[in-house]
Amino acid sequence: MLEDMLEENFPKPAKLEDGTRAILRPLIPQDEQALVDFFKSMPEEDMIYLRDEVKDPQVVKHWCQTLDYEVTLPLIADLEGKIIGDATLHQEKRGWKSHIGSIRVVIHPQFRGRGIGRALVGELIQLALDIGLVKLDAEFMAEQTRQIAIFEKMGFVQMATLPQHVQDLKGESHDLVIMVYDLRATEHYAAD
Repeated sequence: MLEDMLEENFPKPAKLEDGTRAILRPLIPQDEQALVDFFKSMPEEDMIYLRDEVKDPQVVKHWCQTLDYEVTLPLIADLEGKIIGDATLHQEKRGWKSHIGSIRVVIHPQFRGRGIGRALVGELIQLALDIGLVKLDAEFMAEQTRQIAIFEKMGFVQMATLPQHVQDLKGESHDLVIMVYDLRATEHYAAD
């Protein structure tokens, strides 16, 4: 079912706020080198906010070779063969969180503030609705105030802050901000 939705809806053009046109589409195994290059181009100060050691090509290789869109759906923004944004929808197929998806987003610094993150997250929200999820969550370190503000503008609500709950890749502790998006509210809004 999800594979059919992806084939019907992607690739999809996205016009950035500065007029640049990118293509939104699911990550495929052939994108491995482009994704390696994307993460290698990220500044070191951004790396502390990421969960995985993404500058390790083996991490990216594993992701690209074991794609399972039903568990982790990576959407990328492609600009002339270069990845400029990566947003993922993570799902648990069984258990008490099977109705919830988690979203993570990384945008290349040169393309931040142009709307590509909002476009990617908007697509993930629509896909989450289409596959029957009820809620989405997103987690941030408290220092990520810009990202938190963007997610609030998109309808996510801060639900909790857990003091000194996560450690960055350098081992330093940070407060964790948990945000939630209620898809049922979107569903009702879309029906009106």
